[in-house]
Amino acid sequence: MSRWAEKLRASADAVTNVRHLTAPHALDAVPRSPAIDAGPPVSPNLARAPEVHQIRANFVQTLLFKGISTPLSLVLVVIQSRYLHTSGRGSFVLVVLSVTILTRLLGQLGYAVTNRMQAHGRELHQLMHRALAIGAVLGVLGMGAIVAWGIFTPGVRFAIAAIAAAALVPQIVWQCICGVLLGLGRVRVWNVIQTLPPVLTAVLMLVLVPGVHLGIRGAVLAWTLAHVVTALYALAVTRDVWQPLPLRRLLDYFNLPLARLALTMGAVQVVNLISYRAELFVLDRSRGIARVGVYSIAVQTGEMLWLVAGAIATAVTAPCLHDDEQQAVALITRSALKALVYTAVIAVGLGVVAPYLISPLLGHSFAGATRPLRFLLPGIVLYAPVTILVVYLSVRRGKPELSLAVSVAGMIATLIAALILIPRHGASGAAIASSIGYAVAAALAWVFLRRLAREPATSVDSSRPSR
Repeated sequence: MSRWAEKLRASADAVTNVRHLTAPHALDAVPRSPAIDAGPPVSPNLARAPEVHQIRANFVQTLLFKGISTPLSLVLVVIQSRYLHTSGRGSFVLVVLSVTILTRLLGQLGYAVTNRMQAHGRELHQLMHRALAIGAVLGVLGMGAIVAWGIFTPGVRFAIAAIAAAALVPQIVWQCICGVLLGLGRVRVWNVIQTLPPVLTAVLMLVLVPGVHLGIRGAVLAWTLAHVVTALYALAVTRDVWQPLPLRRLLDYFNLPLARLALTMGAVQVVNLISYRAELFVLDRSRGIARVGVYSIAVQTGEMLWLVAGAIATAVTAPCLHDDEQQAVALITRSALKALVYTAVIAVGLGVVAPYLISPLLGHSFAGATRPLRFLLPGIVLYAPVTILVVYLSVRRGKPELSLAVSVAGMIATLIAALILIPRHGASGAAIASSIGYAVAAALAWVFLRRLAREPATSVDSSRPSR
């Protein structure tokens, strides 16, 4: 078969999601097929029509799945608010946050695998084995750290921390798999896996909290079991990605370069998370755990606006990896601006209806979340494009240190503002501090995008070994 025919078949496979699993690479999943390979099209715009269609299809599909998970997230907030009350809600937020911090640090292994395949043409199975080995070793160490932290944290205690810690390794596993799936363009499976945790948590929490009356322990147990089941499902539906798994030699696959890349990407997520939540710790010290519970409602409600930007980022990840540099920059810029506009429109509507929803749904004790939410919304809007910009910075260009700089800048700005504003203004001061941090981080991310766009990048095609 001629090389032209092989490329044409590869292009068709990419659009129809037909995957060839012999020595798979991220580039094989959605390969580029420039118009010049098959002769010039009648209209140059038609050359990218299948890819544009696929991006739109993935975007709509992701929004539909988010349309399932987002209402369930609201159900979880209602359950926690009604049955755990403000102090129980605050404890749940803190213990889940402790696990989430480590998950963010260690859960970027899949994106590191994608970057290695994209940049060096490495074989998928071997990289997956290395990623799972790293996740298992560091995850077990992280579980011990979470339990130790819980023992010395008022309102958490050993039992709750131990239950939550059991969710760490499962989260690392399914998030690692999701990172690889995006690189392979398998967005539908990615969406299913992403949707499972909130669905399962909602069902299990309904059984264990109002049903069996297990209180905060039941809430944390429901959350942990949901992640365990999700990890098992993710492993089952992606057997072609990681099987056969040599368990006896798994530790031999521990790879320091891959671990360093993943931990650098993870550090971005951790600093992001701490930046988003730095004001929570200051608010806890200044006003108490009950105010954290109230303010967390404003934070969770506001961050739901990012689902549109997240859906766009999901849809453009694979095309961004496989486009040439100029097209990738144009795609990311265009998508980031769309995320900004869409999020702003939704934010205006949310700001109007929030007072009529929060108190009736969650109870009068959470009515104080409305004012902080309004102060959060400007920062939420400004930060929405960053979700898309980091796809280019960290995954496309392999420079997670720039994304880390964005996160650190936002964290420092948030923390300084929180220390100044929270003692006098409470939860509203925390919201203003967050918005300041979001604005600083967003501005720096745009600066880095412009700077990298002017620098020459190594061609993806030339970096792959010849076959």
